[in-house]
Amino acid sequence: MNTQFKILLLIAITVLCALTLSAQSKPNFSGNWELNVAKSDLGGAPISKVAVQMNHQGPILKYTAEAMVNGESFTESGTIDTDGKTTTDSRGGQVKAHWDGATLVIVTTGSDGNLLDTARMALSSDGTVLTRDYDRPADQQKRHEVYEKTK
Repeated sequence: MNTQFKILLLIAITVLCALTLSAQSKPNFSGNWELNVAKSDLGGAPISKVAVQMNHQGPILKYTAEAMVNGESFTESGTIDTDGKTTTDSRGGQVKAHWDGATLVIVTTGSDGNLLDTARMALSSDGTVLTRDYDRPADQQKRHEVYEKTK
């Protein structure tokens, strides 16, 4: 084999491996998750408990969250399409998600098109820890939430 052919073959193999790794890098968030308040930086938010059940099948991520905030409990549920199709959350926000490597980026805008919040979710390599970095510009709320898988 000549040198030029070997170089082209090496480039083709490298690209193929990168594409294979990219396709495998989208984690499945299915499971029951509980917020570890001690390991999280909640940015002063009065959150004392969050439990989230997620069902992630293909591009569809369905979730139900039960939380205790400022001494009051609430439940929120919704569906997110991880392929970038817009969905509507329980607050009426327009939710659009996309992958940034192995991180799911979720952007929510109001009916007026203004940014409400952005969340970045990632899963540990062993699948037992989910991190969520949350940013809500309107009130400068930034949080780093650490969830541990319970089931």
